[in-house]
Amino acid sequence: MSDKRRSRRAKDARRNVRRAMKRTDNTAVETTLTDIVGSALDGHPCRMLTLASYMIDRSKPDGLRLIRSGGRESGSLDRVLTGLIATRERATTALLAVIAELLVDDPELQIRCREELARRHDDLPRWISALPQIDIYRAVRRSHVLGDIDELMIGIRLGVRHELTAVIHIDHDEASWIVDAGLLPKAIDEVLAPLAEFADFDVVEASLADVRMWTESGLRGPIFARETECWPMYRPLVQWLMTHLPAAGGRSRKLDFDSPEDVCDRFFATESASRFANPDYRHLLLTLAETGSGDPLRWTAKRVENAIYQPLYDHDLSVAAALDVPDLLRAFIRFTHAQSGIRDELTSQTLAVLDEFQSRRKQQWDLDDVS
Repeated sequence: MSDKRRSRRAKDARRNVRRAMKRTDNTAVETTLTDIVGSALDGHPCRMLTLASYMIDRSKPDGLRLIRSGGRESGSLDRVLTGLIATRERATTALLAVIAELLVDDPELQIRCREELARRHDDLPRWISALPQIDIYRAVRRSHVLGDIDELMIGIRLGVRHELTAVIHIDHDEASWIVDAGLLPKAIDEVLAPLAEFADFDVVEASLADVRMWTESGLRGPIFARETECWPMYRPLVQWLMTHLPAAGGRSRKLDFDSPEDVCDRFFATESASRFANPDYRHLLLTLAETGSGDPLRWTAKRVENAIYQPLYDHDLSVAAALDVPDLLRAFIRFTHAQSGIRDELTSQTLAVLDEFQSRRKQQWDLDDVS
């Protein structure tokens, strides 16, 4: 199946669930939703886990969705649960059981689901009863060489039959928050194998404690974070997975970075930095190194764009140093990328932002002279 077709089918499925949830009232669940749940139950556990996560997320809208809906909530989880509880079918029992497991941030509703489940005796798949004992056995961090994207891959065993892989995408160019996530019905080795050909990514084993620390930090993103194809749809699932990882001992990813001070020392010792001998330039570089991923050795086009179009450096900087920001960054990026082994094509893409900035600035100066 092509990526476009898979995306279209996923959108259709989400649309059907949204419509069914809107028609759900306090006494019954529409047949449409029951059919969707039944179909998910007959498939791989990924489908039911994704459906439960999606329903929780859509029933607990964030601030941005409230603004888009004019202040009206698109759904109430309490109301959705009332509808599921009123429908005593095997499919809705299974969905209640999965939702109950994922409701780690709402103990009151979690208890309500479990009390209802205790009154039911449906024969459910063994993987559902195995959810509390989920085995997360491996984690891998797949990072782009420019440091802007981390893909955290988490290997999961569910019962004795099912292997799954959770994938979490963290964007470091702005604030290191989660921008996408997914759940794949494959073992982690199967997911990683076809990705080995992508040379611009480094793949390293990661401790489960580190993954929890990075993910929970990424979950604390902005209130009005942008939505992507699968985010924040997978937020409830990701939050649940984190409760099954070690809570202590995680390391900040920045511990892997070279010290900005040391990098600056090495740079200013080179001939290419001779024109930037004023202390203002060192202060400026140390400030710029705090932008984006925070890695002084790796610079993306987006990071440079943010640094020059939304400058963070202080107003006490000399005019000469402020005007020299593009030239300083160009020399610094060439130096750091050479040290990091970044290929020339990626470096050129980054430096193109500086060329465009200087071209626009010159055009503006020319216009000012004419006027």
